[in-house]
Amino acid sequence: MKKRHFLRLICGSVLFPQTPLANEPTIHAEGSFTSGVTSGKVYIIQIDKEWFVKFRDDFLHEGSPDPWVALGKDGYQRSGLIAELKQFKGTQKHKINPKIEALQFNEVYIWCEQHNTSLGRAKLIWQKP
Repeated sequence: MKKRHFLRLICGSVLFPQTPLANEPTIHAEGSFTSGVTSGKVYIIQIDKEWFVKFRDDFLHEGSPDPWVALGKDGYQRSGLIAELKQFKGTQKHKINPKIEALQFNEVYIWCEQHNTSLGRAKLIWQKP
């Protein structure tokens, strides 16, 4: 092999590795809020062995008392409750408790605990492995 081709091969594999780097998020599902007072795109991502609900920068919740992030399967499920909403607007991510099996759910909710009602729902589309 000529020296020039060898250097291209080595440099190319260093600059453009074939395997994902550690701590690089993997998107497993995505959806958009289509109901309630919430809009924007949402993802289910994995970083190393941890799973998160991640809102994109276009996320907007118009305000309510006691909003929480939750996962649901064809409707809200108390077992899918994740955390209080950190902010009403913009990019944020919420860690999914390891006891919650994210793959069992097909929706993300912004849920009002105080009034036990949906403030927004995003149907998830799961990526094929």
